[in-house]
Amino acid sequence: MSEQSAKPIPPDFAEAFADAVLAYKNWTPEQPERLIKIGPRFYSIISVCDFLDRFTSPLPEHIYQKLRSCMHDMPHGEVIADMERDSSYAAGARCLRKMIKLRIQDHRRREELGRNREPLPAALVDTIES
Repeated sequence: MSEQSAKPIPPDFAEAFADAVLAYKNWTPEQPERLIKIGPRFYSIISVCDFLDRFTSPLPEHIYQKLRSCMHDMPHGEVIADMERDSSYAAGARCLRKMIKLRIQDHRRREELGRNREPLPAALVDTIES
């Protein structure tokens, strides 16, 4: 079986992915998903990732490192392992998409915990504050 040859990525898609990684670093689920410009149109980070699924050319080292630096708080090692096995644009897009989904799930879980938490009794609040 022969290895799949790298499919070159158009420069505007490569730039959009770099922008998507930077946008992800500062994005939280409380905010609308950041929009990334490709040509005259704007797309969500997830849409940019969807466009890159077919590009097997390797990520430039600086983009790989930026994406990898976003993974420091990833609870699932498979996201990191996937990037270490395959540092292509397609793999980077899969990882970024997974990271967005995990961040949204974590946010929802924290919101749910906050809604289900009972208020502290006043006597305990007084003890904590003094």
